[in-house]
Amino acid sequence: MITLIISLIDGNSLNQELMSPENLIVIIFPRYLIFCGLIPTYLLALLATTQIRSQDILIYQSRKVVVLQAIYRLCLTTIIMAGVWTVGTFLTITINHHFYFLAATWFTILVRAVCLWTACFLLGMIAITLTFAAKSKLTAFLISFSISALSFYLATAHIPSLLFDFGSADTNIILIGKETIMLGAILVFVAIMTQIIGRRDL
Repeated sequence: MITLIISLIDGNSLNQELMSPENLIVIIFPRYLIFCGLIPTYLLALLATTQIRSQDILIYQSRKVVVLQAIYRLCLTTIIMAGVWTVGTFLTITINHHFYFLAATWFTILVRAVCLWTACFLLGMIAITLTFAAKSKLTAFLISFSISALSFYLATAHIPSLLFDFGSADTNIILIGKETIMLGAILVFVAIMTQIIGRRDL
């Protein structure tokens, strides 16, 4: 519900501004609302469902099941929230009769949306890894959100920030390159999480 509200909250801006494809993209990806609303909600929803069930380890005789469960919950949370965000965004565009702009901007919007949710996925992966490493969801949330805050600050200072570059003036090719970097970072954290789960008492 919070995700839907955030995706709809800039709806009035569509009527108030002189609309153009560029303005539409800025309105669809409001960095401040994403930082203050979407990302904390995403992290809290993810961490609330992150848990270790010892009986699963005993049943499968392997700790890899914990890794798979963590990745599954991360994927599920991301898909649900991205779906709600997408529905809210298209609803706002349709209600305000700006659907015709999509013909010129659909690919740019798609690339930036993938960049946004890849950044969220990376933050989620960091949060889960920290949860297993520190055995504290609060610590995991605070560190993950601090990383988001630093990235947001860099973005507002017009410095490349990676996590918030979906709202920058970068070209699609550059953003795709940054998405590739984030995917690589995700794989690194998967490996780190696997090592932590394999070696620590759960």
